[in-house]
Amino acid sequence: SRHGLMFGPDPAPVERATMGGVVGNTATGAHSILYGMSADHLLSADVILGDGSLETWDINQRSAISAVVNRIREKHAAAIKQTYPRSWRNSAGYRLNYLLPWTPSRPPQWDMNHYGMPSSIYDDSSKVNLAGLLAGSEGTLAVMRRARVNLVPMPKHTVLGVLTYPSVAQACDDVPRLLTHNPSAVELIPQMIIRLARGVPSYARQMGWVIGDPAAVLAVEFSGDDPRVLKEKVRQIGDLLSIAESPEEQMLVWNVRKVGLGILDSRPQAERPVAFIEDCAIPVEHLGEFVREVERILTAHNTYGGIYAHASGGCLHIRPMLDLHRGEAVRSLRGIASQVLQLTLKLGGSMSSEHGDGIVRGEWLQQTYGEEVVDAMRMLKRTTDPHNLLNPGKMFDAPPMDMHLRYDAHDYPQIWSPSLRFDHERGLAGAVEQCNGQGLCRKQGGVMCPSFQASHEEAFNTRGRANLLRALINGTDGTRADMQEAVYQSLDLCLACKGCTSECPSGVDMPRLKYEFMDHYYKTHRRPLREYLFGYFHVISKWMMPIAPLANALMRMNWSRNLIADAAGLTRHRPLPQFKRMPAPGVRTTGRQKVILLPDVYSRYLEPKLEQAAVEVLSAVGYEVKVLKTIGAGASLLSKGFIQAARRHAEKVLTEIKLLDEGDGLSVVGIEPPEIYGLKHEYQALLPERRAEIQAISQRVWLIDEFLIRSDGWGDLRVAIENMKNKLGLKNQKITFHPHCHQRAEGPPEDGFPGGVAATIELVSSLGFEVELINAGCCGMAGTFGYDATHYDLSMQIGELGVLPLARKAGLVVSTGSACRMQISHGAGKEAKHPVVLLADLLRT
Repeated sequence: SRHGLMFGPDPAPVERATMGGVVGNTATGAHSILYGMSADHLLSADVILGDGSLETWDINQRSAISAVVNRIREKHAAAIKQTYPRSWRNSAGYRLNYLLPWTPSRPPQWDMNHYGMPSSIYDDSSKVNLAGLLAGSEGTLAVMRRARVNLVPMPKHTVLGVLTYPSVAQACDDVPRLLTHNPSAVELIPQMIIRLARGVPSYARQMGWVIGDPAAVLAVEFSGDDPRVLKEKVRQIGDLLSIAESPEEQMLVWNVRKVGLGILDSRPQAERPVAFIEDCAIPVEHLGEFVREVERILTAHNTYGGIYAHASGGCLHIRPMLDLHRGEAVRSLRGIASQVLQLTLKLGGSMSSEHGDGIVRGEWLQQTYGEEVVDAMRMLKRTTDPHNLLNPGKMFDAPPMDMHLRYDAHDYPQIWSPSLRFDHERGLAGAVEQCNGQGLCRKQGGVMCPSFQASHEEAFNTRGRANLLRALINGTDGTRADMQEAVYQSLDLCLACKGCTSECPSGVDMPRLKYEFMDHYYKTHRRPLREYLFGYFHVISKWMMPIAPLANALMRMNWSRNLIADAAGLTRHRPLPQFKRMPAPGVRTTGRQKVILLPDVYSRYLEPKLEQAAVEVLSAVGYEVKVLKTIGAGASLLSKGFIQAARRHAEKVLTEIKLLDEGDGLSVVGIEPPEIYGLKHEYQALLPERRAEIQAISQRVWLIDEFLIRSDGWGDLRVAIENMKNKLGLKNQKITFHPHCHQRAEGPPEDGFPGGVAATIELVSSLGFEVELINAGCCGMAGTFGYDATHYDLSMQIGELGVLPLARKAGLVVSTGSACRMQISHGAGKEAKHPVVLLADLLRT
């Protein structure tokens, strides 16, 4: 990209795809009407054949397979032309048509100069390029050592227009008309994805471009040199819902479209979107007819499905909802596939267009091409792989598509009785199965998954952990002990940052799975001492307060600090916390309204000025502050798998809230994100029998930043501070803000006010400060994670991925997480303030 170039086919998962996989499936993406398939941009490849011989496949055709290629061209050309699907978007079987060269159709916006390539399938006079055979062969013909691909210029400008339709079928009916306007992409997004995206925090924040609840939308992109011309083209296509002109606006649309699969799988139900007819490509003039018939087929099988993706290329990803634990659903799997195959062939389409055949669609190749063409494909396979070593048992030799299902009908995983309630229809097993393997957690950047971003190990991302848990609950008695240790090692390095609950489109909640597993694991294993220190830190801190000067002195002196660290399993490299004595703030009775404050261990025992500042600020906006006696919501207990203790703690907190509230429906406000959000989101899993009560309380639970900007007195206070700053001649400063990860995981509140990170930005910026957000994910501290001797190196490595370098360059730094402030102090040498302390300092001024 730094050279202004790109790989034209541009498959959606670019941040985690490999070129080998892209070529192996002849993958493409939204811009296929411009650039075609991966096969169309493969110039040459150095390969290893099945007998170990080395070759280069290109237009020179100096290959041991040349005789077979010539035989296919001479004897089977007529059959190939007769049986190949009419859609140019076809990846079923091998690309024998590339040996002629011949194609029944072409991408509508394909460059007539073939993007400067010396040969092209879309030029009948071109030389044959053997490299095209690799595309879509799924590793069955040869091993790629090196591939040379064509790159195309990146478009200088793009503009997106969004159209709405009363149904998916009617949206597809309109695609041929839209193609006459020469767009660069036309993507289908159905109502199902739109609604589900609004329930996943990271994507809910990106849904402003959708107004209302349309049954289907088409996102139509135009690309070119002049943005004014592009905008005019967009306006000509119809009555638009919205126009996205800036790259940032367009990215919001693309982000939702590209995670369609994951979002379809975000519902906690036994029926899941199953991939087996998700790669059909149909000539676009028949697309609406195809959709109506597919919907009829699904209805006949008592199900429905998500239908989305590349409408401009006639490629629709269709995911029927099936619970494959039920025999009826397994029978429907084959019935639906057989009926859709016949429909696809009747309309001139292909069952495979970019995802490959494998063992899901391999058995349909005979019906697609007929015996003669399939025999020619088999002959090619025998020539390049005489010993059948390369990915055997796929494509032509594939078993029936319903033979190798993960579970037999009525075969349920063997799991322990969980201590937490999981909202999934199938409980803990369903929560584990929520991961569909899409692999968005393999990205670099964002919050999810910090341990993977630092280690690059699959076992330390959400998908890897879910797969290990899946193997554990499906294992035999002979393998379960080993799998349990593997799961422990993986989850031990989960920072419980909650990034997956926000950024994973399927909504996998790995922290909650970690809490549950650790509770189960330690029923048969000895807990390290540090787990008790971390889990019960609120209790230990209270014990330390009477002897704080002595305790602090011992934790400062090297010999005693090292002794304590070694005995407790803590790192020697990080300073131990210092306890600070200050009277707990009492009830402030001057306010017109009342609010309940949830204290936490950090602001009570380590940073008492923060708790004092919170009470002062709440009083300043007109509230009488009632402080709970219980410290925290039990987040530390839960994070270490002390679920029974966390449950007792939660009951105590709820009882105290009820006593202080006295039926008035008071808001509950907290300073520390994991504590207040733990009360808001985790208590229903801890105490499902009190679900209704907890739901009612959760509606009025706020991080203090969120509460302040909603308070009646906030406007007056903000104006007073601004006047004071003007009077004293105080200039507006630039502030660098690092939010707690749990704050990043919050979705948009229903009241329309900012929430999570946006609330703190609104709070600080409304005081006249210029806020620069550190958008670099986790700092690596994660509560007490960074104090663990076995975690310290990883903790610092995660911090150095972005947060610590940016904090070093910053001037004034604010952070909402206590552990985050510790990490910034230790790793960047900067003392970060809590935004409320900043606000209280201004009030005192």
